[in-house]
Amino acid sequence: MRIFARFVPALAAAILAALPAVAAAQQTDATSVDAAILDILLQRGLIDQAQYEELLELAREKTADSRNEIDLIEGRLARLRAPDVQTSGGQSGKLLFKSPDGKWSMGFKGRIQVRASDANSTDDTQDGINFSVPRARLGFEGTAGAENVKYRLEIDANTQKNLTNPATNGSVTLKQGYIDWGFENGLALLLGQTEFPFGREALTSTANISFAERSIVFANFEPEYEPLVMLHGTANGGIFEFQAAVANGEGATKDNTAGSSNDGLRKGVRFVWNPLGPMKLEGPAFQTYDSGGTLLSFGIDAMQNDDSTGVNTETPNSNTTSIDYEAQLMTGPLAVLAELIHRTEDVHNAPNDEDANGHVVQVGYLVTPKWEIVGRRAKVNFDASADQTQMGVGVNYYVDRQNGKWQVEWNNLVQQGSAPNTKTVSLQYQVIF
Repeated sequence: MRIFARFVPALAAAILAALPAVAAAQQTDATSVDAAILDILLQRGLIDQAQYEELLELAREKTADSRNEIDLIEGRLARLRAPDVQTSGGQSGKLLFKSPDGKWSMGFKGRIQVRASDANSTDDTQDGINFSVPRARLGFEGTAGAENVKYRLEIDANTQKNLTNPATNGSVTLKQGYIDWGFENGLALLLGQTEFPFGREALTSTANISFAERSIVFANFEPEYEPLVMLHGTANGGIFEFQAAVANGEGATKDNTAGSSNDGLRKGVRFVWNPLGPMKLEGPAFQTYDSGGTLLSFGIDAMQNDDSTGVNTETPNSNTTSIDYEAQLMTGPLAVLAELIHRTEDVHNAPNDEDANGHVVQVGYLVTPKWEIVGRRAKVNFDASADQTQMGVGVNYYVDRQNGKWQVEWNNLVQQGSAPNTKTVSLQYQVIF
């Protein structure tokens, strides 16, 4: 830079004299002022071409360093304005942490149900009052590296909700744990544990049902959570739904039974038509109460389980085939749910098949946005076991819809033969956070 020091006086005069006549500066990575000065020096013969190139390269380096410093400062300011982890939510079940680009996210959701019940049975050994935490669940869900890659993890830590003798502990179990890959054509592939796609009652979360527990039809026919692989999707904006799955067939968290005579998998498909628009799986008619509109849903589910070891099966080690017809109506404050299930069991080394049928009808009416009255009748007919009939009525008070609700209900289970009949009164409160 000693060249600049030598020619400073002459440089100033030369710049003032030459500015009107100087052509546009050469297009360089240096600043326009640096380039103009070097152009003038070169034109006045104060520097030669080699010196010009050397000084121009120094100016370029200086400009690049300045730009890097500016980029670094701007990047730090941007991070202060938009931190690596952003939060949104502020409402029950909607707390979400996410990266600025939206590729990574984690939402938190939990639920606690507390219950007091009084059972009066024709079998005195099954009488009694019980206090319980039927469900205490904590879940995490979000996207993993891309918007089309979703995950979910849900753990349940509950107490024993049924009377037993001797008394038993509750359990900590995995309810849902899966990764779900979405494709551009609207389909998605899920691998992990979630609800097997059979039965509308089974697929409706116990957080959203109008009774504290699902009916005896669910208990005898619908598998709920199982480790599986499932292809699923919607079409026409949710007018059509499709699910096809293959599962271990042994129940929640269980592996497939080893052995060539017991290793049958559970397979199933489900098709749903929502002619008036998508319908959320829910008991009360919150989706139509405010608008006074109507929603309809019709579905057909089919399921086969070879070499069943006893889950949703009357006789273990049989091949079972089940078909379910499901329907739900919501219109204004009224909600109606109906299911009809038929199951055939091919019992190994038995001369005849064993059939079972079950149906449930449930009606709920929102008297106000806070109060709902609900009734249910369910019946199951078996070939080799005692038939069952269940009647129930309830009153629900929604403090904050499903996020906080009181449920008071009476249920009567009648069983044929020597099996005991039981009447139960229960009070339950649910909070979703």
